[in-house]
Amino acid sequence: MAGRLVLMGSGELAPTMVSTHRRTLEAVDAPEVVLLDTPFGFQENVEVLTEKIVGFFDVSLLKPTVVASLRSSAAHPAEVERMLATVRRARYVFAGPGSPSYALGIWRSSGLAPAMREVIANDGAIVLASAAALTAGLKTIPVYEMYKAGADPYWLDGLDLSSVFGLPMTVVPHWNNTDGGNHDTSRCYIGERRLSMLEAELDHGILGIDEHSAVTIDFGAGTLAVSGASGAVLRGRDVLPLESGEMVGLEKAAEILGAAIQPSMDSATTTAPEFVSALEAGDIDGAVEAALEVEQEAASGESDRAALRSVIVELGEAARSGVQDPREVVGGYVEVMLELRKQARAAKRYDESDAIRDRLIDLGIEVRDTPDGAEWDLLD
Repeated sequence: MAGRLVLMGSGELAPTMVSTHRRTLEAVDAPEVVLLDTPFGFQENVEVLTEKIVGFFDVSLLKPTVVASLRSSAAHPAEVERMLATVRRARYVFAGPGSPSYALGIWRSSGLAPAMREVIANDGAIVLASAAALTAGLKTIPVYEMYKAGADPYWLDGLDLSSVFGLPMTVVPHWNNTDGGNHDTSRCYIGERRLSMLEAELDHGILGIDEHSAVTIDFGAGTLAVSGASGAVLRGRDVLPLESGEMVGLEKAAEILGAAIQPSMDSATTTAPEFVSALEAGDIDGAVEAALEVEQEAASGESDRAALRSVIVELGEAARSGVQDPREVVGGYVEVMLELRKQARAAKRYDESDAIRDRLIDLGIEVRDTPDGAEWDLLD
């Protein structure tokens, strides 16, 4: 099985995209959203944009957001590895507006692409919009350099998130843009003329996505579906326009795009699965044994060092937060306090009952009274 790659032409925080976000969150059973701030990390209003995106997922989709921040190619290696570890653990990773060339300058050297492929291989979802969507394919249009600074048309190497799943392509969002008025700003602002010049250099096809529209590539189900306000187009050996609500099989999509790469799911995974399973189960001895095996493979040259770096970071996170569920640690004590509170309420000592509840809240424990009795949970 494999997860999903969702690509949005624009409008990622608009009402038109809420249903696409919601369906994807539900499909991969994501408890939270991991936000990558790299594409707009150079902007002076980076904190404002981060707050806006966090607020969107909180209010419109009732999901908390974890920011996996990486804003500079000069970041310390530990900061890079922490970001990668956050991505690998995620069920739903989102990135959106900003500069594609700035993002690629940081992401290509960080190892983010293998981490993203691993999320997809593990049945999660990578959701990229606008500038971030540009980076998803084999090649990327340097929009600002061409449209704003007047550079001659050229390609940047992209992250290539889909070739290992059998779908090599280049992604062009803002396909139907009309901001130019008296000049062509379609094809992500560079216009059809310049895109045609660049297209002649490709040995694969293009996925064009209209504004306020999304393409959901479900590698597990083998489908490519369009949602949102408009549509999308597959353009390679043939041209296949798709309206919102339409779906096509990935075999057909690959045929149009000129796919020449066979799926290779194994190459999408970098983290040692035995180590992850042991750590999640709280099996410290098993995790140590798996970590040593990863180290031996890296030392012998049987694998690259990405898995070893991931293991080191995960061990650091385990040391910081512990491998035992905090509820198991405090559960007995909380149940005793809730029983005392129950007795106080039964005796109509409400001041005492409220004092117990308030003290638990002060300690980070939320108490909810239900028809079946008191329930509790740990506050963030």
